[in-house]
Amino acid sequence: MILRGPVGGIAQPDIRGVSDSSKEGRGTAPSKTKGDSMYLRVDDRLVHGQVVTAWVKQLKTKRIIVVDDGPAANKFVGKALKLAAPSGVDLRLVTVERIAGALTKDTPYILVIAKYPVVAEKIVRSNPEVAWNVNIGNVGSAEGRQTYADTVHLDEENYTAVKAMAALPNVDIYMQTVPGQPINRFLTE
Repeated sequence: MILRGPVGGIAQPDIRGVSDSSKEGRGTAPSKTKGDSMYLRVDDRLVHGQVVTAWVKQLKTKRIIVVDDGPAANKFVGKALKLAAPSGVDLRLVTVERIAGALTKDTPYILVIAKYPVVAEKIVRSNPEVAWNVNIGNVGSAEGRQTYADTVHLDEENYTAVKAMAALPNVDIYMQTVPGQPINRFLTE
């Protein structure tokens, strides 16, 4: 699927939008990062049905790490997120500061989740030895946000974070809502 021009009634500048990467295969990880890589999903809903039923199964995840200062500090929200995690999957809530340097390329079967691309960029930059597959899966629409896909709406700060991650040699960044859907890329040049 190629999205150009107005998406959802919002005009996009030429550098914005996505390109079709479905030729890489439906539901397969893109090829910029070779070998073992860490999977980071940006989803403003954090742990919910799609993560629990689709991504955990697809990635054979044994641990979910939610990187967000709010739930990490709020015991009530933290307990609610832990209840949403599937049986047999360890869920950890950590602050952005605590994730710095905590992940290595040898940490298998982990799904890292952040609410917004600006947080994802901090995670990626603070763990530079890791090859990252960054999936911008869902960021809801709001005033001041441009539409990049049906489920991806970004303000300038978050789009700047996407462009910064796309420029890093250890990051492959794309949009995909659920496994099996075509992978779409941001046009950042």
